[in-house]
Amino acid sequence: MRYSNMHGFYELNPMPGCNQLVVSNHAFIYPAHRGKGHGNRQHKERLLKISELGYDAAICTVNACNAAEMHILNTHGWRRVGQFVNKETGNTICIFMVALAELMLGDGQ
Repeated sequence: MRYSNMHGFYELNPMPGCNQLVVSNHAFIYPAHRGKGHGNRQHKERLLKISELGYDAAICTVNACNAAEMHILNTHGWRRVGQFVNKETGNTICIFMVALAELMLGDGQ
């Protein structure tokens, strides 16, 4: 399902066969809104939504060249659990995971 605001959007989709794991994808901030903290705020919103929906953990992928998203994920407790080279694009894709029980949502996260 897509969630959006005036600064961008993200999607949350259940992992097939694993009810407590959500796939977080298409996190995007519109170019005119970048560099103003909107990505960080949207990420906090995304984590709260994942928690409100009752998931225990989330997984996402990010292009290794996307330094801004990598920084946001690392800042908010996500762990890099793997990587692969996308054979269609040649890009290195990093796989991240976060267990919500490890986060203090609403208290600075």
